[in-house]
Amino acid sequence: MKKSNNIVKSAKIINVISACIMALSGITLILLPEMDRMMNAQRILLSALLAVVGFAKLLGYFCNDLYRLAFQFDFAIGIFCEILAVLIGFAPERSVPMIPTLLAVYIVLDSLLKIQISTDARGFGMSCWIGMIVSSVFLFLAGLAAVAAIYWQLLPETCAVGIALTVDGLENAWITAYTVRVRARKKHLSEHFGLEDKDEADR
Repeated sequence: MKKSNNIVKSAKIINVISACIMALSGITLILLPEMDRMMNAQRILLSALLAVVGFAKLLGYFCNDLYRLAFQFDFAIGIFCEILAVLIGFAPERSVPMIPTLLAVYIVLDSLLKIQISTDARGFGMSCWIGMIVSSVFLFLAGLAAVAAIYWQLLPETCAVGIALTVDGLENAWITAYTVRVRARKKHLSEHFGLEDKDEADR
């Protein structure tokens, strides 16, 4: 049991860190929109970032999280990130021009999954579900804005994607930090959701 708890804690920490790195990457794109033309070092860095994010999401999916909210869709998202990492790293001539579009699609998909997670959180009686759904809708709009910027040139592509990435990273960080738990803290949770009655949650 202790080993399982440690895996959940590690997955939580790694996912929060990778989400923060994603947000910082988005801020970098906002401040440096001239990164339009991706150099080799930038391409390798983005490929490594996506590989880390994908690994973090896969680790979260396979850990024994109590509520199974933050990580429930992370198998598909994790595989998607790893595929993007491989394409950007090993087939740059074809994948690099598509990076803004692929990232915008990823953000829209992630936002829709977060909306579903928010409704599930309501079923668990989490008071934060309203904040989760509001931020998820905001992320969805940011993703749509990124798509619109790419196709209608409303903003520089990198700037629009950077804004969406920043919002996505911040939302992933706080949702993961708030919803991932190791053990049930209250008896009624274990009774209502069919979980084993356990001690106070390890934080």
